[in-house]
Amino acid sequence: MATHEDLFNDNVEQINKLNIASGSMFKALIMALKDNGETYIRYSDAQSDGHQLTYSLVEGDNEMVTEIAQALGIMVNNNTLVCPHG
Repeated sequence: MATHEDLFNDNVEQINKLNIASGSMFKALIMALKDNGETYIRYSDAQSDGHQLTYSLVEGDNEMVTEIAQALGIMVNNNTLVCPHG
């Protein structure tokens, strides 16, 4: 079973493919989820220099994902997160 640290490292690999500004926002999201309720998500489908990711809930509250993402200015559409800041 993957640890939270393994999950974080996998997510950082996805984040590093993205546009720098977008990647920073997505990193802020996973850190805020961890700090505000032990919610963990897995990122996938990052495109080189892109502005969006697909996510799946690993543990915790999916409503927390939507709430914090929107507070950071990240748009949520089903399981796709889009950063307009890129």
